[in-house]
Amino acid sequence: MRPRITVAGGANGDLVGIPDGGFVPRDSNPGHVKVSAGGVGRNIAENLARLGADVRLVTAFGDDDGAASLAEGCTAVGIDVRHSIRAIGTPCSRYLAVLDEAGDLAAAVNDMRALEALTPTRLDPAAFEGAEVVVLDCNLSPDTLVRAVELAGTTPVVLDPVSVPKAAGALPVLEGLTALKANVKEAEALTGTTGAEAAADRLLRAGVRRAFISLGPDGLWCASAEGSFAVPAVPSAVANVTGAGDALAAGIAWGIATGLGMRETALAGVVLAAIALESERTVSERVSLEALRSRMKEAQA
Repeated sequence: MRPRITVAGGANGDLVGIPDGGFVPRDSNPGHVKVSAGGVGRNIAENLARLGADVRLVTAFGDDDGAASLAEGCTAVGIDVRHSIRAIGTPCSRYLAVLDEAGDLAAAVNDMRALEALTPTRLDPAAFEGAEVVVLDCNLSPDTLVRAVELAGTTPVVLDPVSVPKAAGALPVLEGLTALKANVKEAEALTGTTGAEAAADRLLRAGVRRAFISLGPDGLWCASAEGSFAVPAVPSAVANVTGAGDALAAGIAWGIATGLGMRETALAGVVLAAIALESERTVSERVSLEALRSRMKEAQA
């Protein structure tokens, strides 16, 4: 049976510049530019749709041709956007990133003004009915996050802080989270601690049931009341880091929705992250349930 998952968060157009050689700051770098659909919430939703989930995306699209194209693209990959809204008079949200020669992020700017229109009163309660997991990202305002958790009720909630500047938006809802996926810097910003282990402990004391903290190439630190452990990263040939964290969050949501244990859920996350890293697209076209199961089996061998 297809798990039903509701994702509420950002959707935008991604422009990613990839240099041909070494990246030179403050200069024009020869290379190529990839244009694709992006946004943390939307990326998580597409990964889940490619795995076979029944996915509803709650977001605010802008009011221009780019926004219309973005919404159509979501539908084309199997994401239900009927519960999303249009931000009248606001352009399509956009994320501009430049990578370095290693495929890592050199600089980025995001314009998510359209999401300001997604206020608590504009969340459609019907979008949360029947969901087996709700996924939220901190592109939403703190008030909207609080309302989304209320609408989720007893449904498991997974949250992605998105970035250090936006992580504080998660503070009012930590007690209502089944799982939080963050990188080390986001987790430290949320907890005022240093290091993944200390941050995870503080998150558990704040009410988060499961903490998954990305260590980048060193894997994932996982913690719950049952114990803590590390899961190594899955080897991959890095083409683009953009979207890897979103794939990790999608794997965690998938694991919870399908009843996987803590360790298998973490493994699903790092496997999807590895698949994402190997693609120049924000969401890899290679994502599928078959690919996930195959790579998980390889990693467990």
